[in-house]
Amino acid sequence: MRGWFVAAASLATLISAAPALAQSRIGVADRPAPTPTDAPSYVDEAFAADAFEVASSRLALSRSRNPAVRDLAQHVIDDAAMTTNALLAAAEEANVPPPASASGDNVKGAMLDALTQTSGRDFDDTYIAQQRRIHQEQLALHQRFAADGDSDILRDYAVDTAARAADQLDAVNDLRR
Repeated sequence: MRGWFVAAASLATLISAAPALAQSRIGVADRPAPTPTDAPSYVDEAFAADAFEVASSRLALSRSRNPAVRDLAQHVIDDAAMTTNALLAAAEEANVPPPASASGDNVKGAMLDALTQTSGRDFDDTYIAQQRRIHQEQLALHQRFAADGDSDILRDYAVDTAARAADQLDAVNDLRR
């Protein structure tokens, strides 16, 4: 009886730890992204997200054979270029220093690494899952800053960009393969 109890307790511990240990298709464990309300952190996070979108979408243009995925990738690149330029202009107007780098955090790096290790249909599925995640995170980031951010200029940018992030998230969700 004691052996069964120990085995059951071990199994329960393993099951409860599984979500923290598991990695999803996107290459990292699913966790909510931080949503800063201070202008420099917001600019850094928004810039890194745009950089990830561009890097992953360029990869999609070169690897995917699915026309719908390639169309989405081109749209994401075009939109990220526009939002990045607007972000940098708003940051300059708000006297917020530009981001030091576009490398982002370890999560975005892990996501890009996971994407580069896939091909074919797995690539498309991973790309779509990652775009869904990054756009959900961007939507939350921009909505939070629009509501609670410490810069009027960047709050205005966040309002506009939240609407664009919502539109892109809809495009990702509507993608039929």
